[in-house]
Amino acid sequence: MILLIVDDEKLAVEGIKANADFSAYGVTQVLAAYSMKQAIRVMEENDVDIILCDIEMPNGSGLDFLKWVREYKPDTVSVILTSHSEFRFAQQAVHLACMEYILKPATPDILDSILSQAVRRVSQNASDAQAKKLGEAYVNRVYDTEEETPTQAEQVRKYIMEHIGEELTLGALASKVYLSQNHLIRIFKKQYGKTVMEYITDCRMSLAEKLLKDSSLTVTAISAKVGYPNYSYFSQCFKRYTGYTPSQYRNKFRNE
Repeated sequence: MILLIVDDEKLAVEGIKANADFSAYGVTQVLAAYSMKQAIRVMEENDVDIILCDIEMPNGSGLDFLKWVREYKPDTVSVILTSHSEFRFAQQAVHLACMEYILKPATPDILDSILSQAVRRVSQNASDAQAKKLGEAYVNRVYDTEEETPTQAEQVRKYIMEHIGEELTLGALASKVYLSQNHLIRIFKKQYGKTVMEYITDCRMSLAEKLLKDSSLTVTAISAKVGYPNYSYFSQCFKRYTGYTPSQYRNKFRNE
């Protein structure tokens, strides 16, 4: 089992490591990240099971990171460890399916309790995933005996295009066409050559590029219009996609 600590303060990370007996709960590897960008890279390179995450970090908050986790690694168990007691932060954490919201400093007893809960949640998720996998395998065998049509993938594609500025999740899209998520991924990629989430990102980035070049909307307004209510998160995604920040991209084309 792999656990990731995300905090821009190295002393805080070391304090958590010193105050928790991770091995007692089956945690075989404890990783650390000190920014959102670094945390995403760690998540992409490792099968992380549990995240202990601070809120306030440079260039993307812990909540921005957990939004990314919810979209791309939804089975990961997340816990907020922060000095912020504001109710609005706790509300956002709940919305992002965060298991717990803990105020610093976390005592060894609190960390032990959190780890115990998190490990149970990981085990439950694994059991649920196995049961779901078996059910989906049966459903897919049924579908495989029938002639597939592109209708459902096309319905999802059209829905994405018509709601590109709204929150779009794989689970919600699959339920709209009465398919399992895995089956939707398979038929969508077969028809369009990319996953559903890759397609959504491509559409959002293409629209953002067009609006930055051809409209007078503010960059913040464009961010919201293409489905990223958090500008900081949008800016990071856009730079990963194009190599430019939104402002750099707009200036580049206006100066050509």
